[in-house]
Amino acid sequence: MSPEVARRVVKLFREFRPPERAPCGLTPQETELLKLLVEGSSLQDCRWRDGDYNQHCLLSPESIYTKLQVHSKSEAVAKALREHLI
Repeated sequence: MSPEVARRVVKLFREFRPPERAPCGLTPQETELLKLLVEGSSLQDCRWRDGDYNQHCLLSPESIYTKLQVHSKSEAVAKALREHLI
């Protein structure tokens, strides 16, 4: 790599700032379900709250996992906390 190219690369790295919050495209219902999971609720608990069936928790957790690019509940919770998604 020539010195000129190296200077340009270093300059680009110095100017680069990743977004503070990665856009994940969660719907309000998915965000609510993720919030419940972060609070320690199981998926079964999310479906039944206050003795009533919770309609927004008919969602499949896999849709949230796909949008967050994770494979499990624990990974989703960790990413939500790490990236301040909720």
